[in-house]
Amino acid sequence: MKKIGIVLVVGLVFFCTPFRAEEIQLKDGNKITGKVIAVTDDSFQIKTAYGNIQVPRSDIVSISFPENQPKSKTGDDSAPGAPVVESLIGTTYTNDTAHFQLTVPAGWMTSEALRSQGKDMVAALTSPDQTLFLLVTPEKFSGTFATYRVLAETQYQSKFKDYEKISENDIRLDGKAGVRIIWRGKNTAANNAPLKSAVYFVPYEGRMIRLSFLTLEPLFAEGLPTFEKIALSYRSTAP
Repeated sequence: MKKIGIVLVVGLVFFCTPFRAEEIQLKDGNKITGKVIAVTDDSFQIKTAYGNIQVPRSDIVSISFPENQPKSKTGDDSAPGAPVVESLIGTTYTNDTAHFQLTVPAGWMTSEALRSQGKDMVAALTSPDQTLFLLVTPEKFSGTFATYRVLAETQYQSKFKDYEKISENDIRLDGKAGVRIIWRGKNTAANNAPLKSAVYFVPYEGRMIRLSFLTLEPLFAEGLPTFEKIALSYRSTAP
């Protein structure tokens, strides 16, 4: 079973990497670098160094999210992520850095090795056999919730082969209206391993929370009730 865990871990850092500057490839061969700040049925509004522009959706070939940005000379970006203050006592997981708490099944473990791969990832937990994964990413975001969801799905499309969204449902977590999507795709960084995921998006003031549950596709149906139970236990502990 350890081999299954290793297959899933390979490339997972890209799964919930917060958005950086996007690169928008156009049909005419040009490329725009900026941030998508709004989305309508027929266009994207993009903030660039030269101001905001509107780009018809029909003109866009792809949107990519470069994770390998040049490192800052200040040392902040080149250093590993800041230490995370967390604890797992029994089945109660508490994260004092990101101010939240949730309940996991007995035997689940934190994974500092996985969490440390992502600079902005604040929590990574696994089942005892390392076949089910939970990744938590809080992210500052000033755009609309609808825009964020489009960007997240575009990110998944760019990272996972044969990406397919299976369902999208409105949910409530921590008293807030959010969305859960279920999707499948292949992890090209791990020999095209077939993955399936349930991702919960919850908007807070000035930020978004992503709870990302992931496993191999054949294990997903059995794992989904566990994922749902963990997600429903999520509570913000911010003052």
